[in-house]
Amino acid sequence: MTKRTVVIRKKSFCWQPNTKRKTQIIAQPKKKVAGFINPVFIVLACTVFSGVFYVYCINQTATKGIAIQQAEKAIAQEKNENASLRIREAEVKSLYHIEDQSKNMNMVSAQNVVYLEESPAVAYSTKNKN
Repeated sequence: MTKRTVVIRKKSFCWQPNTKRKTQIIAQPKKKVAGFINPVFIVLACTVFSGVFYVYCINQTATKGIAIQQAEKAIAQEKNENASLRIREAEVKSLYHIEDQSKNMNMVSAQNVVYLEESPAVAYSTKNKN
């Protein structure tokens, strides 16, 4: 340890001679004591709350992601089923299928076809009455 020399002046220098200096007694500041809530406790509580909230958000995101995947699988399955139903519809509507079913039901084709002319219910004339 090094030696230190302390020099104390007995007489202080003042610009205004023969005047007494006013001295004020300054009270020592009181030590600030936090009440029931300590700042460290507040920081710790905020950190814990943030961690719990983060885990909650991640869990909700994962849960919604799984629900979205299940919905996408259901949509793909419904699209495949829709495509197969369209193919089945085309098969049922085909002329070959209709003819085949008519033979199975013992139906015969019409020999003499007669078409009727439809007359309008309102009487009007196409001739000019001039």
